[in-house]
Amino acid sequence: MLHIYNETSPLTDLCVCLGSAVPQFDSYRNDPKQLKNFKMLPWNKAKLLKQQQQFFEVMSQYGVNLHFVNHSDVHPWQMYTRDTGFVIHNKFYFSRNRELTERVGEIELLRQSIPTLLDQDMIEIIQGKIEGGDVLIDEDTVYIGISDRTTLDAVTELAQYVKVTPIYLGTSVMHLDTRMTILPGQQLLIYPSAFLKADLNILKTRFTLIEVTEAEALMMGTNVFVINPTTVILHSSFIRIARLIESVGIKVEQIDYSEPNALLGSFRCATLPLARL
Repeated sequence: MLHIYNETSPLTDLCVCLGSAVPQFDSYRNDPKQLKNFKMLPWNKAKLLKQQQQFFEVMSQYGVNLHFVNHSDVHPWQMYTRDTGFVIHNKFYFSRNRELTERVGEIELLRQSIPTLLDQDMIEIIQGKIEGGDVLIDEDTVYIGISDRTTLDAVTELAQYVKVTPIYLGTSVMHLDTRMTILPGQQLLIYPSAFLKADLNILKTRFTLIEVTEAEALMMGTNVFVINPTTVILHSSFIRIARLIESVGIKVEQIDYSEPNALLGSFRCATLPLARL
């Protein structure tokens, strides 16, 4: 079942979670410093659930099998399944340690919901903490963002299993995929100013850069999701980004995803790929 060697091969199996446990904006009182720093915006829960359903319908149209994690009020942000764990090649990696206490325990709920995830296929990262939003896979190389959410000691442990390239983000970037995402054809959708010069030079040797603006990056403009080698999906307000992606021969599916974006997690954040062909 587990088979992820890159970010762009045809997607077959995807782990998702309905945002039914997401609190209403007016009732949300637990506002951690991290979320204040990243400028969470007001959201409409009913609209969020409707937008999720539209996304699920698009996935079904492309023949993607959806595996649902049961939602729980104890884990209000479980809909952002990307960070609960991640698949590299044929193994599922996860860390029980999380930056946000509200997200501790998500892995247990995911395992209960997807019984096809077997113990022998799972590897726990013991040291530090690591989240899937910081993990981008390109065949033999795995790019890992280093920030508050993913620490160097966790990446060092992961390096025992796969070849890793650390990308240093500092404390003002939540996850690597909020500043870059690998697209088909070795294209990289990226906000270059977020990166150290040395890291940017490494990326330039492997990818052709498609640059977004600071304003687009802050609104999750790089957090698009690749369905297959010819198609990506992004939030419909990013008209300029859609044109840039289309200009390199990639089809763009656009739907309104404003509410997950307001919660600081767009298509890639709310998806956990389990298998690509």
